[in-house]
Amino acid sequence: MNGKLASLAVVCAMAAARCSGNNSRFAAPHASERLSLLQSRLAGDTNDPVAYYNVALGYWSHREYDRADSNLATAVALDPEFALAHLAKALVQLANDAHWKQLRRSGGDTAVAQEARYREREYARAFMIDPFLDVQRLGLLTESYEKAYEDLNRAMDWMRDRQGRRLDSMPRTLVWLHAIAAVHTNHLDAAIVDVQSLGRVSRHRDLSSDVSPTPLATNNYLYLLAALLQRTGHTEDATWTYIEVATGDIANYEAHVQLARIYEAAQDWTRALEQRRAAVDVYPENQCLVMDLGVTQYRAGMLPEAEATLRDAQAAGPRDPRILYWLGIVQRARNEKSEAQHSWGAYLQLAPRRDSVRAAEVRQSLAALE
Repeated sequence: MNGKLASLAVVCAMAAARCSGNNSRFAAPHASERLSLLQSRLAGDTNDPVAYYNVALGYWSHREYDRADSNLATAVALDPEFALAHLAKALVQLANDAHWKQLRRSGGDTAVAQEARYREREYARAFMIDPFLDVQRLGLLTESYEKAYEDLNRAMDWMRDRQGRRLDSMPRTLVWLHAIAAVHTNHLDAAIVDVQSLGRVSRHRDLSSDVSPTPLATNNYLYLLAALLQRTGHTEDATWTYIEVATGDIANYEAHVQLARIYEAAQDWTRALEQRRAAVDVYPENQCLVMDLGVTQYRAGMLPEAEATLRDAQAAGPRDPRILYWLGIVQRARNEKSEAQHSWGAYLQLAPRRDSVRAAEVRQSLAALE
């Protein structure tokens, strides 16, 4: 593994040690139910990314890492914005020695480095999609966030008082876990301090190879800072920080997504649409982004444009029922009764069983059109 992926492994090992009281490696997460039952549910719900994710956790808990990885790949193909599945994809092969040995045999150090970079991108992407991702759902921290926050505070206080260490000199993985725990215990000011420290050290590393790797890249920390500023009500500061992220990293489409949400909340449809289009320009094959552009066009009163965009989204994600739901909404607004009936009928055929509330809404809407 290269430095940054090794840093992710340390994060997982630290979390495992915190929960087990030893220095064990990151353990596989426990599936919520028996694998056979999860497989049976997937067989009847083959368009549901959550069903593939749950089966993946089942395989993972049985140490069938490759099968878990394959199901996670399907989950994120069906829903490219499924943050928890991206996080699982980043971590699933960490304990699979056979995976890394096979890569080294077949492609040498180059193949291992390429795979490591791929897993790092998945890890970062999870937190870009959802900066407040609940890592407990994957077992990264199985003790309560409150207990983790208290224990990590004591560890950092000890380093500060006994070793005279400033925050920027503390282990980056420790600070990262503290930031995660702080977010989920509503100590957002502490999380901001942590993320700022992580960003400073990461920037220093960009200029010096002597600094140890951090779990994310510099611009990722700036994005997380923007999210924390937004969560704490500093919308203007958050907006300018997202703009800085988007300017400094053209691949970070999520900065455009967050800007679009800010502008939508202010009903600034012109700028919201600019940001939605910018996100699609970065990642045009992501049907979620195309769908979101269509929904924003609908909310802005641009009904013909919204319908055309949602048809593009459907072409990109033909197994995504959410697109059909919104397409029916737009078609009903345009008084296209038969088209709305067709879209909603197709939605009901694809909709996962867990989406029963929306399915009931669609059935009521169809009955009203008759």
